Amino acid sequence: MTYAPNWDWQDEDALPGILFVCGALLVGSLVGPTPTRAQTPDDAEEPSLIQRYQRARQRALARRHLQQKGRLPVHLPVQLPTHTDSLRPAPSTQVESTEPEPSFPLHDVRPVRRLERNWFREKFADTEWAFLGETSHHAFLDTARTPSLRARLQTAFGDPTQTLVDTPLEMPPDKQAQFEYWFVVNDSIPVQVTDASGPRDRGLIVAVERSYRSQLQALRDTLLAPLRHAERTPYVDYYYDEQRERWYRAGFDGQSFFLKQIPRTNVAPGQRAFLDTTQTSESSLPSDENSP
Repeated sequence: MTYAPNWDWQDEDALPGILFVCGALLVGSLVGPTPTRAQTPDDAEEPSLIQRYQRARQRALARRHLQQKGRLPVHLPVQLPTHTDSLRPAPSTQVESTEPEPSFPLHDVRPVRRLERNWFREKFADTEWAFLGETSHHAFLDTARTPSLRARLQTAFGDPTQTLVDTPLEMPPDKQAQFEYWFVVNDSIPVQVTDASGPRDRGLIVAVERSYRSQLQALRDTLLAPLRHAERTPYVDYYYDEQRERWYRAGFDGQSFFLKQIPRTNVAPGQRAFLDTTQTSESSLPSDENSP
């Protein structure tokens, strides 16, 4: 038998270790290789040593900042652009006006009172009138209900210059306005504002001296601009329906609009109607000026 150089089988201290290594190799060859355990999600999510160090450092920096400067600043969220931004523009933060600003130079407005009617007629006796009714712009003065505009006129200018009973009453009245407001604008321009066809209609009719016909709409919008934000003041007028041949009290009692039929004997020339707040719901008109 051949032995490796310098190897002494008589060395009793080395013999047990050699036998243990040989036995371990023999057992491993008999049992086979140890199966490898597949990596689980828990193992994949477990942070590494470097990650744990980075998180600990971030927490330490945050604590140091809070101790030195107090709470962390709060930043508003930033809207990131997306591909859909080009499909529809973002809504504007400014409210765009759908109606043009009044452009007529208005320096002075003088409402004509009931007792000044003769003075107005004499001063502007030779006036040729131009009229403006509903316009194609469908502005507030075109679409608002006439009873609501009448209540706003009451707030802005007081009682009307003339009503149906302030004129000689024909039997029946022929094409007489329910109410009329007369004005002298800029000391020389006569203007008249009347209802179109009573309390069931919308808008107003505005008349001015013919030489201002091209500026009539701008004058109307400027003169009546206060009506858009004016409160509605209670009022009552007499109204005659030509188709039904009936008389009515038409007005606003502070809560609702009303149209109540009355006998012809209740109407006296020169005596305007007085407000009666005991109206019934059956005679009420829509309270919304834009309702049908």
